[in-house]
Amino acid sequence: MADVIEPPPVEVEAPPQTQVPGSSPQADRPISAPEERPGAQQLKPVRRPDGKEIITLEVRGALFSNWTTVRVEQRVTEPFPTFQFECTEDTPIATNYDATQFKPGDIVRVFVGGVPAVFGYIVERHVGYDGKNHGVRLVGCGDTVDLTNSSVPIEKLGGHDGKSWTQLAKDLSEHLGIQIHGKGAVDNTPFENIQIQPGETIMQSIERYAKMRNIIIGSVATGGLLAIGEHEAVNAGELVEGENILRANAVVRDNMVYRRLYVIGQDKGSDNAYGDSQNKQIAFLPGSSPRNRYLVVPADIADTMHGIQRRVKMESVFTEGSFIEAQITVQGWFKDSNQSDDLWKAGEYYTVYSPMLIMNGMLLGCAGCVYEQSDGGSTTTMQMVNPVHMNGLYNVRQEAMAFQAAQRAIDAAKREAMR
Repeated sequence: MADVIEPPPVEVEAPPQTQVPGSSPQADRPISAPEERPGAQQLKPVRRPDGKEIITLEVRGALFSNWTTVRVEQRVTEPFPTFQFECTEDTPIATNYDATQFKPGDIVRVFVGGVPAVFGYIVERHVGYDGKNHGVRLVGCGDTVDLTNSSVPIEKLGGHDGKSWTQLAKDLSEHLGIQIHGKGAVDNTPFENIQIQPGETIMQSIERYAKMRNIIIGSVATGGLLAIGEHEAVNAGELVEGENILRANAVVRDNMVYRRLYVIGQDKGSDNAYGDSQNKQIAFLPGSSPRNRYLVVPADIADTMHGIQRRVKMESVFTEGSFIEAQITVQGWFKDSNQSDDLWKAGEYYTVYSPMLIMNGMLLGCAGCVYEQSDGGSTTTMQMVNPVHMNGLYNVRQEAMAFQAAQRAIDAAKREAMR
């Protein structure tokens, strides 16, 4: 087998490096995502002569690509993306010492066909060998993974009253060098009181307050946290049964859909605000369930009625957003038969034409993208969800019900014609 961790056969210029990792990953922190400037984030897509794409791992300014299997996962509605690279050699001694010495804590960038997909760290390194083979597996996560396992510093437990969610998130993550990005109408209404619990992680703290502003916490490919507010769901491509869909499966469920949604809470009293208006707060939203099921949720924190109303909207995102989910796999990573630079991406919305999935012209949101490559070729598997689940303004349940009603009408007309 050929050496598996040499640079790719096609010469490419490494993207500009804003920081070169040293021997101690702790000494390199905090880090920030590469600068947002023209050309700083984009490599020209690199493909082998046979037209297949290449997934490239950049470590210490060098590019490595000849992996035997790769898996890169973007998750726009989750705190961090992940990746896994594997290589094997038919000799017990590695031919490229630098590459096999990758270690947890190394700062890396992952490029899918030259397009940025992950900016973060190697978190695990697995090595195995016998008399004839030597294998290495690298596992990594986006830079925002530190928010999930790092406690709020003691000196930052207080002093946050009057801040918005974005200000709070920036303050709590500043020492990690993590940037905060926004999408859509992020609600930055200030919180009168903010209380951080000693020992809780940064992600636990900011999630509690994100719920009170209907903010979905996600991540971006070039590094940093993504705050997703309400936004219009706009079609960015088509997934068509019998054309570009390689395989698919879907589930439609209503076990988490309700007729009426309530959030109850209370706010602190004062000389000017007291009584039932403060200690008996109730916010309501109708759901789409045909059955008379109620959901009542206590608010996570004390807040004004604005926060209670935004919290019940977040419950709608959780419940109505669970109505439909599909896993759709296509060949390759690019939308236009691998000839364009436009990747299938997490965070976009695609129209699905698949009668076998009971979807015909239905717009769904791509909550996650898994790019894989092995001896079988390269594929992209998309986790497609109700756009509501991504704060996208589009009612997929009504769309599905309309489609089913139209199908019933067509079937009835066929039966009538056969009489």
